[in-house]
This record gives sequence, structure tokens and C-alpha cells, in this order.
Amino acid sequence: MKVLVTGASGFLGGRIISRLLKDGHEVVGLVRATSNREGLLKNIEVKEADLFNIPSLEDAVQGVNAVIHFAAYFDFYPSDEELMFKVNVEGTTNLMNACVGTEVERFIYCSTAETMGGIRFPPGTEDTELRPDFSYGESKILAERAIREITNETGLAHIILRPTGVMGEGDFYVMYEVAQELNNGKVFVLPRNLSAQFMYTYVDDVVTGFVAALTPMVALNNTIILCPDEPMSWDEFVEVMTERLGVKPPRLRVPSILVKFVMALLSPFKNRKKMTFFWHMKSVDMMHANRVYSNDKAKRLLGWTPQVTMVEGFQRAIDWYFENGHLERKE
Repeated sequence: MKVLVTGASGFLGGRIISRLLKDGHEVVGLVRATSNREGLLKNIEVKEADLFNIPSLEDAVQGVNAVIHFAAYFDFYPSDEELMFKVNVEGTTNLMNACVGTEVERFIYCSTAETMGGIRFPPGTEDTELRPDFSYGESKILAERAIREITNETGLAHIILRPTGVMGEGDFYVMYEVAQELNNGKVFVLPRNLSAQFMYTYVDDVVTGFVAALTPMVALNNTIILCPDEPMSWDEFVEVMTERLGVKPPRLRVPSILVKFVMALLSPFKNRKKMTFFWHMKSVDMMHANRVYSNDKAKRLLGWTPQVTMVEGFQRAIDWYFENGHLERKE
């Protein structure tokens, strides 16, 4: 099968290209003119395109049997919200429309569990009410709707996958930021009650889910959550992270309103240094909402089962940060 992967130079794109090649597929990697191509594998076809340049997209999908669309504007606190909606909604619509009438048989879209936001009655399923807490999740909801409309109008099949947050070797977003701050002793206070549970999925398990979506007919035109089998509380997370980092966990626990006050004071300085998630008041609220989901549908339709627990995934990521010089061990 010949597969087009957008976001080929990104965290997930690079990992899935390696897996596709290993499984014997032909791969076309789609990149922007400004993309860093140093990490791209040499034995793939690379095409340059822009999600707002229709002819470039039409050229990119020629001779392709399936499209896996990762490219997105991903940020919980975007500096340009209008651009985020444009990339995630209009860009996705343009790409799928370019596939209509070609050899493309299925359009596999990377959405997010953030479309559902905090889950009031966990576990969340694909039928759970969509209540996103961030505009990023809102943009993905609109993209999902556009995909379904194109399928209804043209018959081009789709599969929408909603992974939770993704962690593992090579991730430099949320969990890396948290690891940095804990390792450097910058987190001196935490909310008093962190019993709410959340889910993050190990990167290789997410990759396996997307590869699994390439073949089954029963999965076509479905929305499917990718998540681990078991959740973790934020209290457990702090314990796992600090133990692996070899540092002491923050001992000062205060009401959330006081933590938000600290965040308000420090966020202008921290976020100037591109700490784009951790030092925001809204992130405190996120830690009090359950983000627990069911992967029953993924197991049933894709034959997918996660292999790496959250504990093991976080441990692998931290070990990789140390081994590759992205964190320094403290004496």
C-alpha cells in the first residue's frame, strides 16, 4: 500500500513512517517548505505542499492509496487562534477534498481526546458529549464534522482516531515541560487534592493504532479513541516522575486558588521562555478534571491493544531525556 503521511517531520509522523516502511508499505512524506527535514528517512518519497495550496495537495495525493493526516497547529494556548482554526479545519478540508476522485481509499485523521474535555462520568466513550476545555479541541471538532460531511457527499471513507495526550521518547511538549520543571526544583507548590485521573498514551502504541486503521473495513467511517487500559491520578504522576528523575516531590500543598495566584505571578516570565503549558492558571483546572476514556471500540474494530503502561511510558521518556542530554541528573 502507498501511504501519504502529513506532518512527516513531526513527533508522530516520523515514528509512523518508520513503522510503515518496516511493514513493507511505500511512503510519501508531506512537508512544508519551512519544515526541518533533517530527521526524515532517506528511503521515502518527500513532497512539499501547503494545506492552503490546492494544486500542491492534488499533486501530493496522486497514486496514493491512503492518507494519514497528522499535520496540525497544536497548542493549548495558541498565540494565533485564528490561524489554528484555519490550519486544523480549512487545511484538513482542503486535503480531504483533494483526495476525492483519486486512488485514495481511506482518509485517516488524527483528532484528539481533547474534543471531549473533562469527563463528568468516566470513562468517556466515542458517544460522550463534546465539551472541550481548550480551543484546540474545538478546532478538532470542526475538522471532524468537515470530514464526515465530505464522506457523506462524496463517499470517500474516513477513520477518525482520537488519541489522548501522547508521551515517549522524542516528545518535547507537555510532559517534557513538567519533567524539566520538576527536575530543576522549580515546582515548589502543588494543589492540595490531585486525585483526579488522566490518561496519556505511549507513542509507539499510538503509532500501532494508526497503522491498524489502514486495513479493516469494519472500522471505516468510525470515530475511535486511542488510550491506555488504566488511568493515573495526578498524585501518582508526580510520584512516578520525581522517583524516576531522582528528585524530591514538592511537599507544599495548598488550595488551588493559591496555586493559581502563584501561576499568575510567574506565567509572564515562564511563558516568555516558551514554557507553553505548565505555567498557566487554566492548567490547574485541567488537573482537577477526570480525563479517563474507554478503548473498547479500538480493541473491537482495530484489534488494537496498548502494550505500554503509563508508568512504563513516562519512565522510558525520562530515561531518554537523560541519555540524550535533554535533562541533567541532579546530585
